[in-house]
Amino acid sequence: MPDGQRVACCPDCEPHARAAARKGGSLDQRRDTCDGCTGTFPVADLETVVLDDGTVLTCCPSCATEAPTATCDDASAPDAGGATDAGPATDSEPADTDRYRCTQCHDQLAEEPFRVTTVDERTERLCVECKATAEDRGIVAAVDMRKTRAREILGVAPDVTDDELRAVYHDQIKRAHPDRKSGSRAAFQLVTEAYERLRDDE
Repeated sequence: MPDGQRVACCPDCEPHARAAARKGGSLDQRRDTCDGCTGTFPVADLETVVLDDGTVLTCCPSCATEAPTATCDDASAPDAGGATDAGPATDSEPADTDRYRCTQCHDQLAEEPFRVTTVDERTERLCVECKATAEDRGIVAAVDMRKTRAREILGVAPDVTDDELRAVYHDQIKRAHPDRKSGSRAAFQLVTEAYERLRDDE
């Protein structure tokens, strides 16, 4: 696509994708409002920012840089897809050689790998380089949030118990609810995704 977006499609859909490329647009035309300047931007350009007090904002790049002591969710930036964690994150859990091994290149990793779902619905655990290669090839359907990022969003330690995690989740989800002034749809989804990632035993 002209905007650099790669599209994987079947032979039946190929003519339609080529026609969209000729028109010069992106397939994703969704727009949303920046919580900072209240301007309207493409969803792919917005970043999720978590403030020190736990408030989650959806901001344009210029507002995100001005947010005080903010942490951007790499999943909203072309991972946020918005994917997406683009940079390496350290994990305070001990490196278990079976758990921290890239399923593509088989290298042992000192950091938590990315849990990637491919377009053919396989789940892979990839290092930063293999994840970038897979994204360049257009075979990534989704990238799950890293557990380190999920713990950061909820503000919990690596050894949190199920009961403590549930209590923190309920507190955070109340603040993030779209019906409250401190909440938004993006914040609600981010807190829910973080909880589900930590609750997942895999």
